[in-house]
Amino acid sequence: MSTAPGRRAFGITPTRPRGVAIALGGIFALLTLDATLRERGDLDYRLMRAIARVDFPGLDPLLRFASELTGSFWAVTLWASLVVIFLVTRRWLETTAMAAFPLVGGLNSLIRELVGRPRPEPWRTGLPRLSGEEFAGIGVANDFVSFPSGHVVGAVLLWGFLFILAGSLRPTLLRRAARTVCVLVIVASGFSRVWLAAHWTGDVLAAYALGGFALLVIGVMFRDLSPSVRGVPLVKAGWVPHDDSSRHAHALTSTILFRGDEVTKVYNPGFVPRLIYWISFQAPFGYAHNPVALEAAVLRRNLAGKLTEYWFGTNTVAEALRVDVVDGRWAITGRFTDGVEPRDHHEARRFLFELADRFDQAGLPTWQIDPRQPRSLGNLLELPDGSYRIIDLESGLVSPLASPRAWWRAFRRGLVPFYDDVYFDLTRAYVEQEAGSMARQRGEAWVDDLRDLVGRAEERTRAWHNSEPRLWGKAAHWVMTGFGVFGFRGWIGTKKAVGQNRAQRWLYSSIERWELEGRVTGIDAAKLRSAVDSPEVQTVIPHFGVHLLIGVALRFPIGSITRVSYTTGNLLIACLRLATRRISHDEWRLAVGTHSPLVILIAAMPGIGTFSYLAARPVRSNHLLVRLVFDSAGEKLPFHVYRRLGLKRLVAGRGHGQSSRTPDTATGSDAA
Repeated sequence: MSTAPGRRAFGITPTRPRGVAIALGGIFALLTLDATLRERGDLDYRLMRAIARVDFPGLDPLLRFASELTGSFWAVTLWASLVVIFLVTRRWLETTAMAAFPLVGGLNSLIRELVGRPRPEPWRTGLPRLSGEEFAGIGVANDFVSFPSGHVVGAVLLWGFLFILAGSLRPTLLRRAARTVCVLVIVASGFSRVWLAAHWTGDVLAAYALGGFALLVIGVMFRDLSPSVRGVPLVKAGWVPHDDSSRHAHALTSTILFRGDEVTKVYNPGFVPRLIYWISFQAPFGYAHNPVALEAAVLRRNLAGKLTEYWFGTNTVAEALRVDVVDGRWAITGRFTDGVEPRDHHEARRFLFELADRFDQAGLPTWQIDPRQPRSLGNLLELPDGSYRIIDLESGLVSPLASPRAWWRAFRRGLVPFYDDVYFDLTRAYVEQEAGSMARQRGEAWVDDLRDLVGRAEERTRAWHNSEPRLWGKAAHWVMTGFGVFGFRGWIGTKKAVGQNRAQRWLYSSIERWELEGRVTGIDAAKLRSAVDSPEVQTVIPHFGVHLLIGVALRFPIGSITRVSYTTGNLLIACLRLATRRISHDEWRLAVGTHSPLVILIAAMPGIGTFSYLAARPVRSNHLLVRLVFDSAGEKLPFHVYRRLGLKRLVAGRGHGQSSRTPDTATGSDAA
């Protein structure tokens, strides 16, 4: 179902809010830091005085009314009235959005206590807007702390949300009038707090940033969910068109239609499952709105079934056939299983315990078959021969109920909250560990099919996850990578490997060019290749490759600064590792010779700095190799300077048969 109509109806733009959220968060963080370090700044005071000079008849009662309207009593009264109206009319999404406001208010109060910025005092600001009694009353109610303004945070949330709801009003004139009132209240709230000298300007700006950030999150949730939750029940699945006389069943989030030898599960979850899914992954319910999620579910179920063939000799999971669309709703169609509810519950639970252990070893999700889960027996049928078959592996609810080990495994992989997640690294490792036994039991072709199924399931699952924001999972991944440090190390390692291949190809091609030009014999060329392959030179080549990549990506002066920083950092790390006895003295000497001060000096130079590692001790100790690399580097100089100054002949020498060429011909040939 497309969400575009809902976005237009409520006036919420479909653009990604990431940039706005980052800007608001950054503004709030900077203002909070400023308020923590000092009670007020000169800018706060000057802006307050400038705002206070605004005056015209009727402004005082108008701004006092705005301040009173957004104060605690009237704000809470209006909020509670709206919550009651939404509950009575069963508008669950609006009720949920309103329920989030006190959470933001609590956060605002916590920040105020932590920052502890005092309010502007009338006798110090020289602004007699508030009497001594009014100031004392405000101070007592708010512990005399000022940052950020609670009036403004509440006004942005309450009247901002009313602005969003007004997008559905008709006619246009009424909608515009309602939205104008909302904007005026929000603006007047902040202006009045400074004009009355009840808050510093920084308090109000921070309140706009905090309230705007919270409203953005609530607005995105409303935008994503509003098109699909109208008329759905609170918890149970919504109605799906079907023939009541035909066999069917109802699950938590779907309606199950029996059609001959196939079973189709049509998704239309209630409000609570949709809300929990959105809070978990910031996206509409996957199986109801994302066909890629259903494709992943089909492959996951069939992967589990194929593994049970190895474990039990027969497939004990109902086969998933395809993704369908039934009356405009996404569905998953599987093979019909002719069975009954397990007659012996004790034996059925024993089977589920064994299966859950095997799923856990193979990295498969266990929620649907975990015997401790109350509905697990409902996912199991007993066949006429007494065996069991799992008929459902797709969860209807994102649940936090799992062991600490399961949570840790998910957190390590950035898969929190977890929902029908396969840990494919464990699955691949399990398959390779058991591949020999699998081949003996089922055949090599079966194992190849299993590997292919794992690959396709992983690709579809990754596509599903990438199609959703999944902010909690990304935050977990950020923590597990040391806030980017470990990931950066991996990135550096990857770039080193790429650079090493490029540098090695560059050196081999230089040797080949010299050999073709007759500057070295075949024996000398073999010695050069052997020198390049030596352990000493191989320690230099990855770093030389990184400098080559830097030279391609960055220009002077950024490139020079990056090269110097990279080389100096490697030298300092080597010294630190020696000091902590993690490397020997000989290894340290090799590192110093590789990342030497001479290399750092050359790295700072534009142009030739890219080739600075060619001055490292392991390279320059081989005179023939030094001539080769400096000749190849000289060829990179612009305007054929290297040849025109006669440096090529000095460095590379005269090749066999070169004297018969004219200078112009030789230059053109070598340049090519």
